[in-house]
Amino acid sequence: MKVMLRAIMRILPGKMAEAMELFKEMMAIMKKRGIPFPTPRTYSPFLGGGDALHTMIAEIEWDSFAAVADMYEKSSADPEIMALMPKWDTVEESHRIELYMVIPE
Repeated sequence: MKVMLRAIMRILPGKMAEAMELFKEMMAIMKKRGIPFPTPRTYSPFLGGGDALHTMIAEIEWDSFAAVADMYEKSSADPEIMALMPKWDTVEESHRIELYMVIPE
């Protein structure tokens, strides 16, 4: 069963560029370490709600929930990734994760 993970990040005013760089840095570490992480689709609201200047949304589609769990397990055990976590406190107001089942066409 395919799963889509959606991360909704409210970024502190004036910190969007920093947050985007931090996100890229985390993705680079995961790639370097061989931690499976499909290429995310990243965007911000334009119409219909949300604060475009302070919201970043990342959507990642996985082949299974087990693959998502494997990524979290491996990334949580990686000291370089864990060293980045306190930096998120300096750029992020809130962070919410949603998991969706992908409906087959």
